[in-house]
Amino acid sequence: MSSPANQPEHQERSPHSAFKIGRQRTYAFVYAPGPQWLAGRPRTKQSLGAHRAYIADLYAQGRALFGGAFLDDAEGGFGIVRAKDRDEALTLLAADPAIKEGVFTGEVRRWHAVFDEAEDLRVAFSQARINKSAVEALFDAVDRRDAEGVRAAYSENITIHEAASLPYGGDYRGLEGPLRHGQGFRAAWDRFQPHQARGLDARIIADGNHVVVLWQHKVENPQTGDRLELPAVSVYRMENAKIADSRMFHFDTAALLIFLERNAARAAPAPTDLR
Repeated sequence: MSSPANQPEHQERSPHSAFKIGRQRTYAFVYAPGPQWLAGRPRTKQSLGAHRAYIADLYAQGRALFGGAFLDDAEGGFGIVRAKDRDEALTLLAADPAIKEGVFTGEVRRWHAVFDEAEDLRVAFSQARINKSAVEALFDAVDRRDAEGVRAAYSENITIHEAASLPYGGDYRGLEGPLRHGQGFRAAWDRFQPHQARGLDARIIADGNHVVVLWQHKVENPQTGDRLELPAVSVYRMENAKIADSRMFHFDTAALLIFLERNAARAAPAPTDLR
């Protein structure tokens, strides 16, 4: 059996697709070389393209869970599939082009996972992708100065931790916290961040219930050309795809403060509409 992981991205399985087909039993497909297997040739030289496409389609439907080729001299492979009963599993195997064309022979055996690390990995990966999408939406809202979009990214018990030395530093709690933090941030920086120049260049990394964002803090006084660009890191703890804890780590808060002090008297007034 060829692994669907090597198939084109458009055949990627939805993380929720397995749940759409209801409660299923698991069966093992055990493959062995058939009469049309070309003896002495590697798997890459066998007629398995249609087989790979078929397995990829089962994977996209949530029916094929995992599988792959045996690497010993016996060739063949195995796969684990979901089906409502043995008859359906036999039908799925019989429809495999490699079985129909005689490249493989196969048998169906009832299978039960005592340890299912693969399922745990799938759930974790799915949750990480959901969390990453939530933080991507936050950064998009920040870039657009969309206060409601920003607030929507946070849970009710959110706590935002900002460097105490900054003008808007401290801890902000509750759903009004993001608004107050955003007001302070914009009061300090909006005059130095016209929309076309404030690209955050965010790189987002998600793992489990945490998301880490590497971004750039870019500021410029348009009147003098005084510029500063520093790396920063934000660490988010997620609960139910919402941000429950947010911590910002700036590369050099002293440099940010010096920039503000140096440009305070020469910059245009900060915007009064902070919402």
